Amino acid sequence: MFNPVNAPELTLAIGRVLHEAADQSRPHDDYRRSQLLSAYSIARHLAAEQSAGPELRGWFRSAIAEVAEVDVSADSAAIGAALCDHLAELRKRGDSDADRARGRIQGLLRELSDREVAALADPPK
Repeated sequence: MFNPVNAPELTLAIGRVLHEAADQSRPHDDYRRSQLLSAYSIARHLAAEQSAGPELRGWFRSAIAEVAEVDVSADSAAIGAALCDHLAELRKRGDSDADRARGRIQGLLRELSDREVAALADPPK
């Protein structure tokens, strides 16, 4: 839901940074320190995504099912693609009902984004 890079890819990236940091043959300079801090940041954000993701997905699936006809049992990418198509159709229609429907969907997407940012700001300890 949050990041297009999957958890195994992020874990591997963090592992590479840690492996590099463990290399005692090279001095620990500011660049290496910044890489370690970046890896720590990635790990915190991944933990937040994994912790908050199921609840956020559940909330969004329920909320979007009330305002748009999309297959909420599909994966997040398929739901996103269906919503893009639906929003494009509503935009083409351009009538007041379509504008209201678009506004409701956009409002839910905005709220989802706000909830994701809040989850990232307060990762698990």
